[in-house]
Amino acid sequence: MATPHIRSGEITNLLTPEAQLMTLPAHALFKDAHLEVMQMNLLKGKNLPSHRVNGPITIQCLSGEMQIELEAGAKVMHAGDLLYLAADLPHAVLAVTDTSFLVTIVLLKPVA
Repeated sequence: MATPHIRSGEITNLLTPEAQLMTLPAHALFKDAHLEVMQMNLLKGKNLPSHRVNGPITIQCLSGEMQIELEAGAKVMHAGDLLYLAADLPHAVLAVTDTSFLVTIVLLKPVA
């Protein structure tokens, strides 16, 4: 079952109980013309391969520990840490422990 998107003015809680944390690997919290926010959950040892995003993004570690691989080297994130990445910057994610994180993407129109 898909998780419904939150609506303008609606509150949602991101602190998922640990027993339910990994039942949904990723879900979009909301998306509009300019912004998308999703919560992602990865089990220890799982990864997201290197990829790029058209717009700038932030990654906020909600729980656990994760490693972000960048061209400049690896960054380790812990609960409460926030990382900003410029548009089109290649990055990969590795869950050092079971982890939950929030990704915010500024949606830019593709350059023609």
